[in-house]
Amino acid sequence: MPQRLDLRTLLIMLGALAIGVAWAAFNLATTGGARNDAMVRPLVWTVFAAPAALFIGWLIARRQELGLAAFCCFCLYFFTFFVAQRIETLVVSSEVARANGHSFYFTTAIAIHALAGAGLALWRALTPPHEPVLL
Repeated sequence: MPQRLDLRTLLIMLGALAIGVAWAAFNLATTGGARNDAMVRPLVWTVFAAPAALFIGWLIARRQELGLAAFCCFCLYFFTFFVAQRIETLVVSSEVARANGHSFYFTTAIAIHALAGAGLALWRALTPPHEPVLL
């Protein structure tokens, strides 16, 4: 049986994700490559904005999936740190990463959030809202 695409859910979640990714990219750009105490807030927003926005969009689209949304968005937020750091260590030497303020890491984190968030949005759009999801 072919799956129906819930376009409303997809557009709401992707729209929220796009806002979060844009906010993360804006905050990363405002640092100008500087890494000091004044840049902590924009850097935190860089890694927090997309999962938080996706969570809000998910709740707007499907309020009954609060627990699933919280779990998935938290996992996206939490595990991105490790994945982005591992990718950075494979691609860039530690000296270069330190010298450029780990910009590759932050850019990779934003990219992971965008790709995984789009995957989550598509997954939810292909799953009917009345079906319970077992983890």
